[in-house]
Amino acid sequence: MPKERDKPPGDDGEGGMPPEEMVFSVGDPIDTSKIKMMDRRDRIKRKKLSGRKIKTISDGFAGTYISSRLPAGNRDIAVDATLRAAAPYQGFREKNGLCVAVRDEDIREKVRVGKISMSCIFVVDASGSMGAERRMEVAKGAVFSMLADSYMNRDKVGLVAFRGEDADLLLPPCSSVDLAMKMLEEMPTGGRTPLVTGLSRGMDVLINEMRKNPNTVPMMVIISDGRSNARGSGKDDIVAISEEIRGHGIHTVVIDTEDTGKSFLNMQLGYCRTVADYSGGKYYPLKDLNSSELISIASMEREYLLFN
Repeated sequence: MPKERDKPPGDDGEGGMPPEEMVFSVGDPIDTSKIKMMDRRDRIKRKKLSGRKIKTISDGFAGTYISSRLPAGNRDIAVDATLRAAAPYQGFREKNGLCVAVRDEDIREKVRVGKISMSCIFVVDASGSMGAERRMEVAKGAVFSMLADSYMNRDKVGLVAFRGEDADLLLPPCSSVDLAMKMLEEMPTGGRTPLVTGLSRGMDVLINEMRKNPNTVPMMVIISDGRSNARGSGKDDIVAISEEIRGHGIHTVVIDTEDTGKSFLNMQLGYCRTVADYSGGKYYPLKDLNSSELISIASMEREYLLFN
């Protein structure tokens, strides 16, 4: 059951009325082991490899040797493949005392496969507009389930919550389920919707991860109704931050939880579509937010990002 908490001073709700700040319990996580990942490799060569499940072509000496190819500059010579390439010509080549005569055209390099991981930040709308309908309970349960699955993949996952005038990093990027559970036990809701502040904080966290590991795959999952009403969160500001996110190569997944009510036109009044369009991300309207759909979307986008 939700419980009331003290409202920070100066945090007025819409229309000047002070909103109630509520805290909801973590929703029930689902069994993410039932979601099967595709046994494929992504197409980008990477020098630094980590993780367990996602395979990638290595651009260095790390990883498992799986095949050979013509030289591509990595100087990782595949001796067996080179000898096989040279074998048919040994009957008429000058050996000069050698057992096998090898020429430049025989040289083959090793193709290695390693593992990579992702850095994923969930940017969650904790404002009054979302908390009023208690969507946070389902969102928090889904986020925790994804964190548990990401731990198995050795991905790093973090959580940013935005409300009032601020965006708080509730969970720095990590792969600790215990830490995630502790941080997700309580997440206050209420106040205005500082969408730009939330997007900016999520972007900064991912940029920092990319600096530490240039080969990490960055993804931001935004869960909001998009009805931004805080200072500095107008449409022009939202367009600008969305374009900046795109410029940093961050893949965005926008989950629009706006409820259009009984409108037969199903008009979305929030800015979620704008964020998706200008960040080059994917847009999913999901007013009836539930853990299963949210995890399915995130898993599908993760595969798309890694394998295309």
